[in-house]
Amino acid sequence: MTDRTLSISDALREAQLQRLEASLACKAASKPQATTQPAIEKDKDAKASD
Repeated sequence: MTDRTLSISDALREAQLQRLEASLACKAASKPQATTQPAIEKDKDAKASD
C-alpha cells in the first residue's frame, strides 16, 4: 500500500474509534448507574422476615 492509502486507512480507523467511544459514552450517560441500594433493600426484607 502507498503512504497515502495507509494514512487514509489510519484516519478512517481513528474516526471509527471516536464514533464508538461517543456511542458508548452516550449509552453510559443514558443508563442509570447501578447502586447498592437494591442489595440493602433485600437485606432489610430478609431481616424483617426473621
